[in-house]
Amino acid sequence: MKSIVFCSSQRFKHELEDFMRELRRCAEKRGHHVAIFHPEFEDRPKEFLNQHEKDRLQHPEYRISVAGKVYDHLFRKVRVADVCFVFNKDGYLGANTNGELFAAAALGKTIYALDERTLMGHYPHELYEEPSSRKFIHEIVSTPEELLKRLV
Repeated sequence: MKSIVFCSSQRFKHELEDFMRELRRCAEKRGHHVAIFHPEFEDRPKEFLNQHEKDRLQHPEYRISVAGKVYDHLFRKVRVADVCFVFNKDGYLGANTNGELFAAAALGKTIYALDERTLMGHYPHELYEEPSSRKFIHEIVSTPEELLKRLV
């Protein structure tokens, strides 16, 4: 069984948690254990999570904590995991997720993604396709069941 790190915009925190919970359930049902490294998102109101990153960074406490969390995710989780999964709901990659994707690629990780699109910009409007990010994704995997098959 391979270990997996999940990378995602914090705006999809709840959807990502559901996806990971279903992955664990599927693994347990089949008698497997999945080592999951997940982002350490803070509990913030949905209104805050839906803000653009440049607006979130205007909040001093967020600004202080986000750099450490990204650093921790990159060097304690992305670096040690066998596989990277980019939870890019609706194709969206935030700035930090895109950085994690590049780090995983530089480290030679197999990278799966939820959506084939790699869209950046102001979510959900004013998005543009980031073609260089798409080049690093090995395969699109849309369900926890499909992902489990690749991990065992």
